[in-house]
Amino acid sequence: MAPKLRAERTQPSAGAVAAQDHNVALAKSIRGALDGYLKGRKLIEVKIRQVEGRSVDGFLKIEGGIGERLLVDFNATTTQEGELSSLEVGGRKISLDAALNTRRTH
Repeated sequence: MAPKLRAERTQPSAGAVAAQDHNVALAKSIRGALDGYLKGRKLIEVKIRQVEGRSVDGFLKIEGGIGERLLVDFNATTTQEGELSSLEVGGRKISLDAALNTRRTH
């Protein structure tokens, strides 16, 4: 019976799975909003550090020129439905209007 109990303890709770799904969707929205900001650089990773209410903060790993990698902090807010409503990267506000228009036309 002991092996079965160990297996049950390793399974994530339903709340943890829902939070992870939300973080994946939010990271995807952030990627879409950064299309114009990156100016040809490649976004490697969106890492969410903390979600507190509707406020989200984390960092972006961006590939710069000649293989250099940059870490840039971001702050975002979400709507009550969990969608991205504002994004600030490295102290600079990112326009979400362009990202929304791009998604509508594709």
